[in-house]
Amino acid sequence: MNKSFIFKCPLCNSIPEPEKDNFLNDVRFSLKTFKKDDWIISQGEEYTSLYILIEGEIKTVMVGEKGDFMHIENIKAPLPMATGFLFAGNNKSPVSAIAIKDCKLISIPKENVFYLMRTYDAFMHAILRSISNKVQFLSEKIRLTSLRTIKAKLAYYILKESEGESSFQLKTSKQEVANLFGVSRQALTNVMNQLHNENIIHAERRKIKIVNRQALKTLF
Repeated sequence: MNKSFIFKCPLCNSIPEPEKDNFLNDVRFSLKTFKKDDWIISQGEEYTSLYILIEGEIKTVMVGEKGDFMHIENIKAPLPMATGFLFAGNNKSPVSAIAIKDCKLISIPKENVFYLMRTYDAFMHAILRSISNKVQFLSEKIRLTSLRTIKAKLAYYILKESEGESSFQLKTSKQEVANLFGVSRQALTNVMNQLHNENIIHAERRKIKIVNRQALKTLF
């Protein structure tokens, strides 16, 4: 089997060109396919392999004690899944992963991941960067969850994304922002329009202009 498709993933495309042939010889993986709405990982399941999504899209959700679902994030190919859980002392997945579209994943056993990290510095650095980025994302998710209203979440998000500038472009779509907040796109749009009408921001598609920064700060 031609394994070169794995270099589409950021974890693997970090490998320097002269080392790629050796990397392909050393990596061990199996290919798994899932249909739309299939459960890929269930919450509480032991996480013993590194999954890399090579085709399709999945969503991760957390099931509460009352059976309610909290949306965590969407992951699109070609990205890894839950790199940090693989190395945890209690390596049981705290989330369930469900296919949004038909998906293909590769599964690299934990022992082989350790070997690749020891052998290829670029791969090790890419793994550590992926874990660090996920910690940042989850920290932001916790912060957003602590904010009670959509308006508070949006005000916090806009100020953070603006990086001190008065005008900026949203890096993600409104649907992705709505997913991050755990609300519908329409609910997000309604609140954004409200802030626009209150002359706190001017919003046109992804372009945002902060008119009253102080008013945004008072919302959370």
